[in-house]
Amino acid sequence: MAESPDGATATNNPTTNNSPRTKYYQLQCKIIKAKIKLGGGIFSGKSDHYAELVVDGEPPRKTEIARKTQEPKWDELFTVLVTPYSTLEVRVMVKISLRSDQLAGSTKIDLYQLLQKHEGKLSKINQKLPLKYDDKGISKSSGDIDILFDNLRIPLDEHPPRESPNGSVVNTSTASLSSTGSASPNTNVSNQRDSVSPRDSLTPTRPPGPNVSNSPSLNAAPARPPPPTGPRTGSNNDDEPLPHGWERRVDQYNRVYYVDHTTRSTHWERPKPLPNGWEMRVDNRGRTYYVDHNTRTTTWQRPTTESVNAYNQWRQQQSSNLQTEQSQYQQRFLNMNPETTQPDLNDPLGPLPSGWEKRTDKSGRVYFVNHSTRITQWEDPRVSGSTANQQPLPANWEMRYTSDGIPYFVDHNTKTTSFNDPRTGQPALNPGGAVAYQRSFRFKLMKFRQLCSANQLPSHVKITVSRTNVFEDSFQQIMRIPPHDLRRRLFINFKGEEGLDYGGVAREWFFMLSREIMNPMYCLFEYSSGTGTYNLQINPASYVNPDHLEYFRFIGRVVAMALYHGKFIDRGFSMPFYKMMLGKKLTITDMEAIDNEVYQSLLWVKENAINDCELDLVFATDMEVLGKITEHELKEGGKDIEVTDENKQEYIELLTEWRFKRGVVEQTDAFLKGFNEVSPMYWLQDFDERELEILLCGMQEYDIEDWQRNTVYRNYAKNSKQVMWFWQAIKSFDHEKRARLLQFVTGTCRLPVGGFAELIGSNGPQKFCIEKVGKETWLPRSHTCFNRLDIPPYKSYDQLLEKLTFAIEETEGFGQE
Repeated sequence: MAESPDGATATNNPTTNNSPRTKYYQLQCKIIKAKIKLGGGIFSGKSDHYAELVVDGEPPRKTEIARKTQEPKWDELFTVLVTPYSTLEVRVMVKISLRSDQLAGSTKIDLYQLLQKHEGKLSKINQKLPLKYDDKGISKSSGDIDILFDNLRIPLDEHPPRESPNGSVVNTSTASLSSTGSASPNTNVSNQRDSVSPRDSLTPTRPPGPNVSNSPSLNAAPARPPPPTGPRTGSNNDDEPLPHGWERRVDQYNRVYYVDHTTRSTHWERPKPLPNGWEMRVDNRGRTYYVDHNTRTTTWQRPTTESVNAYNQWRQQQSSNLQTEQSQYQQRFLNMNPETTQPDLNDPLGPLPSGWEKRTDKSGRVYFVNHSTRITQWEDPRVSGSTANQQPLPANWEMRYTSDGIPYFVDHNTKTTSFNDPRTGQPALNPGGAVAYQRSFRFKLMKFRQLCSANQLPSHVKITVSRTNVFEDSFQQIMRIPPHDLRRRLFINFKGEEGLDYGGVAREWFFMLSREIMNPMYCLFEYSSGTGTYNLQINPASYVNPDHLEYFRFIGRVVAMALYHGKFIDRGFSMPFYKMMLGKKLTITDMEAIDNEVYQSLLWVKENAINDCELDLVFATDMEVLGKITEHELKEGGKDIEVTDENKQEYIELLTEWRFKRGVVEQTDAFLKGFNEVSPMYWLQDFDERELEILLCGMQEYDIEDWQRNTVYRNYAKNSKQVMWFWQAIKSFDHEKRARLLQFVTGTCRLPVGGFAELIGSNGPQKFCIEKVGKETWLPRSHTCFNRLDIPPYKSYDQLLEKLTFAIEETEGFGQE
């Protein structure tokens, strides 16, 4: 191990042929600012800029985006791994849209020349470099960029340049470095710049030519690739023979690589023999695939012993789970012989009918089992009439049971069915004795949560956003993540904040993002003109944004994520929008919620005779969007069909349907597509539109007494003066301040249906908590993941009120204790 004078460490990784050794060094580059003079094209005005740092062709490291300026400032520090012969390229990019960027200018730095100029030392070296612009003549602007190099000292006499076969200066050995910069033998480089997968950056392309032995890529080492990411397995282990058709070679940099003469490709990782029963084949297109003769299946991925063993274990586990489920399904009915059941001699109603049994559940409730139909019921069959008449049925009559266990009667004479017993003329099951079954909202919610839990995936998905740009950052990351991965546990991180997400940060992210998404200023949604002025509906003019359908697909994913992960959003949609989500038919009464004027007009037409009113109504209507008026026929030739008393019902239905769909069909389809990608819509089929609104938006009313009943205290008592002052302050707050306080402590200002008793913490329900922490000079602090508020021991009510008000209105961000 060697250590450079400035403290940067490098490793000496021995190779098999005892070749010379090279060092990698840590270089700190700070991109300070750029100055771009106005020119033509896209540089004719102020734009959004960011900078990229590229080292030796590796994936770029990007700065934050500087908004609306021709002199962007970043002052961002990057630590990269370099050799004395590395080339650094700095690019200044113009942010045009979410998915389109334009190169404003770039500059390249030859590190070896820079080190020669400064005698191998780069410590606080500020370089003001000119930016070179695109040759296509996009811009005639000019400018420069400031870069600060620091913390690098390289003795150049230890690294004399030598010429490679193509005439370029190259290095002569390999090295590896840990992610922290400390050196150790056989340690792999782990740095942000090494973010390319081995398949993308390490596997050379297939060499041309039909003859493998004459292929230049196989007779010579591959062209200099980037340093490999991940362990080079088997690079120093030559004891085991290579599989058939493979060859071990060393390139001009003394790096070991392996040649597959069958597929004419090279690899960094040492190949392992195929497991027993596997065979490698090549199809008619030259693609390599693998055949598993054990299971008679094929795959494109090269199998290993570990992957085959893991797959076999998974199959065994799946088979075991399937057998267990089948066994439980077969035993779902009571396998008891009713003839062995001892009758209750003290029962005043006498013995049960044949095939029936009386049982008691865990809560002590008595129920009855019908072993003939394999159903259970709460009603006593001797009272409810299930066996009221034991007389035989008339000739050619038969009694059967529905899937719900309700008896009905078949008359084979007339080939008809009836629920009435032909012997009594009454239903066989007395409806008066049946218990009315109605699924409550709590039951539906529990069923939905079970579906979400059963389909949850392991691990987590990390989303990093900026508070000042939460909409765009969230859009870019969520649309880049596969939809099924959004079912994993969310780990939200705000840039510049070190707080860990155990649920509270995610609640605040959904709260902030929903506010941005439904901001009418983005032209995606608009306020309805119905009675509820704060309800939102899709804006027909959203097409002014060319990517509006992708945005609605993104919004569908966010809403599904909120429902799936049990989070609330800040603003809700109109009631017809929820009915549309559930696939329910919209009626004229739903019109009141989105357009009260149209609703009143249609209601008048429906309730009054119009033949003599000369309203001049036809089956056509006009639509105005952004000042443009277009005519739409409600049915073919509708502008020539007059509305009369005879056809006005059809007119009302057609106009109602058109009013809900006008200009928003594509947006609605995109929203539902994004929603179904994360959470299938049929999971919500048990809810109605009002229940769906509560499920998504929660409750907004706060019951102070309920809040006090469901609050716990730590290091405080219920009658502590600070606690009493806190509740006095809460009662003095208006609704907005109470919402801010709840947002400050829990991450959201919405409550579950059960109120404060059902607040959700990091591991399920967790009540509101007040804890005594800190000194009286401190501000109150919150722990949103645990619904906890830290209140220092203040000396007076005024002091507590002042500190609490300042905390909930002037502070934001997450940190760590």
